[in-house]
Amino acid sequence: MSGYRVLLKSRNSMRIVIDTNILIDGFQDEYSVGAKFINAAIDHKIQALITPQILKEYRLIMRRLIQDSDYHDRIEDFLAHTQEVRPGRIDVVIDDQEDLKFIECAIGGGADMIISSDRHLLDIGEVGGIPIRTPQEAWHVYEEEFGGSSAWKDFAASLGIGK
Repeated sequence: MSGYRVLLKSRNSMRIVIDTNILIDGFQDEYSVGAKFINAAIDHKIQALITPQILKEYRLIMRRLIQDSDYHDRIEDFLAHTQEVRPGRIDVVIDDQEDLKFIECAIGGGADMIISSDRHLLDIGEVGGIPIRTPQEAWHVYEEEFGGSSAWKDFAASLGIGK
């Protein structure tokens, strides 16, 4: 873990790949950890990475699950603040091949971590030196390395809570 911390401290922002399930949670519950990451990406405090394949999945989910125009606009705002990268290749065994796109994005984009609540990804634990973490674990790392708690406090204050 110490080598991982050195990597993070050498950058101005954390580079992450957000699994679709975290994106959905973040837009359904504005107080969730997923929402914290979405807001941090919109505020340029982290860099969320995507590939064309991930973008296609995000947009498919938008069409299927999100009818509320405010949610739709928020997703578009998030997507406007992502960085598209070329998928990287790595030899990894995964139960759900559909999840491979998140690993390829992380490898291709030099991500600091993949954030997911999907057991297929979490059971791998790490791939190519990139940890796969739950949203709570990832937020803890962000708070320690980048002062994420102050970003969340700023967001909460903007909503009129936590003053």
